Amino acid sequence: MNPYSHIAVTTLFSKDGMKSQGKSVRIEDAESKTGWNELGVVSPNYLLVHNTQVKETVDTIAERSKINDWKPGKQFFDGRRFVYTLTTDTITAEITKGDIVRFGLIAYNSYDGSRALSVGMYAEHLVCSNGMTSEMYFAKHSFRHNQGNISWGEQTEKAFALLLPNSHTRLTRFAKTIGALKEKDLVINDLQVIREAHLKDLSASLWGKVVDRYLSHEAHNAFGLLDACTHSFWHHEKESFSDYRNNSYATDGMINYAQLLSKN
Repeated sequence: MNPYSHIAVTTLFSKDGMKSQGKSVRIEDAESKTGWNELGVVSPNYLLVHNTQVKETVDTIAERSKINDWKPGKQFFDGRRFVYTLTTDTITAEITKGDIVRFGLIAYNSYDGSRALSVGMYAEHLVCSNGMTSEMYFAKHSFRHNQGNISWGEQTEKAFALLLPNSHTRLTRFAKTIGALKEKDLVINDLQVIREAHLKDLSASLWGKVVDRYLSHEAHNAFGLLDACTHSFWHHEKESFSDYRNNSYATDGMINYAQLLSKN
């Protein structure tokens, strides 16, 4: 489905003609019999922001940075939730000598209220192009979904001021933190601790997928487990929005583990 298709908000009525407080969000779909698909029902004060506006906001932030090598990254849309990313090789940091992460911008939006509208930063592991998103580590600017008069110029300014200054310092700090994972070789007991204390919310099937990737393709240290997680959720052939949630959850879980290693 085209993430930039026309959307509309329609008032709902009950069978007896009473006007509903909720509103139907619909997206134009040429393959549907009616020409539209309903995406969900939102509250009357919910501000629907088109994905085109979200993309333009990220592109404006990138343009204002004066960095000339921004590249389009991932773009995801399941009809309800939208993700858009850009990366640059101008802002990088070393995890260890020769092993690099680069800076990226990532935006989330939803038409059904299931995800807050936000623009934030993330890291991409250069050697494997695994994205590493983090809800607790990387800065983000959230936009309120309400009917107030939003000044997008002002909002973009706030996002730019939050994300771009000190971006190299933030990325360097992140790279140093996860670099500690390379120094920790894992045995079965370590995997058990990580699973129970840091990645317990992954389903059994997802954990099995991560461990299979780890055993077959990654270095058998804690950083290899992080790479197994991010590869599983960033490069999933049948991508879903939950992959982005799982990527952030696993990245934050392994960051927590790295911070514990640094204290010992």
